[in-house]
Amino acid sequence: MQKTFSKTATKTAKLYTFAQVVQGGTNEEIIDALDELITSPAFASIGWQVNFAKLRGVLFTCNPAYTIFKLDGNSKLPFVAFSSLPGVTCPGAGDCLNFCYSFRAWRYPAAFARQCQNAFLMRFNSGAIVQAFRAIDSKAKSPYDLRLYVDGDFASTSDVEFWFDLIDGTKARVYGYSKSFQELLAYKGALPNNYVLNVSSGHNSDADTITRVKALPITRGDFIAVSIGRRVKSNEHGTREVNQALRESFGAKAFPCPGACGTCTGKGHACGMQALKGLPIVIAVH
Repeated sequence: MQKTFSKTATKTAKLYTFAQVVQGGTNEEIIDALDELITSPAFASIGWQVNFAKLRGVLFTCNPAYTIFKLDGNSKLPFVAFSSLPGVTCPGAGDCLNFCYSFRAWRYPAAFARQCQNAFLMRFNSGAIVQAFRAIDSKAKSPYDLRLYVDGDFASTSDVEFWFDLIDGTKARVYGYSKSFQELLAYKGALPNNYVLNVSSGHNSDADTITRVKALPITRGDFIAVSIGRRVKSNEHGTREVNQALRESFGAKAFPCPGACGTCTGKGHACGMQALKGLPIVIAVH
């Protein structure tokens, strides 16, 4: 499914076109496409120009200019996190493209450039990602949570293999939300016991594929974005009003997501807990 934009979202549409080149083009084509953005009046502000210049350095050197893993967290995600480009790295995306929150980050030049960098490194210098991850894992004195793909997804079975080989046997307790079901099912290696998969809604797969994915030992269960008739604000997640609306709209037993990872249970975050295997986790479309 192709992401479409409104007539007023011309800047975002230009960024998406560039993101497609980052994910599918040659190094030379990516540089040429970036140069077009640099000369575009839509990106004349100092913020875009500074970050495009940094990104251009990444394209020429194949070395990171931004932190690959986000370490400091925030009020919604206090874990180590990895992101890539949304949409163009998501082969299983369906209706989710209509409500994907990841595109909102493109208001911020540094956030967009970091996503581009990570997608580029996955293709042209994955060793830099390996080095960055091992530096984090070697310094960790105890197990730590890592959300794999806050933005983006496994773009290929090769990506699945890369990550599963990298995290296996490490201190990281890794979890994620994915729609790359064909890519996961095509992977024939050993599944790491420190990765928990949440089946993300809004995908383009059929029922048989979902049944096979749910049978994988790494799968916890569904994570479903539920419409309650409006988009909710970040601070509304977990409120009595939204939770009640979620239950009424979903119509079955489910665990309402409070929006801020790590706050939902006293024993850990629900999306990373195999103890909640099979229980749908729901969040209001936001």
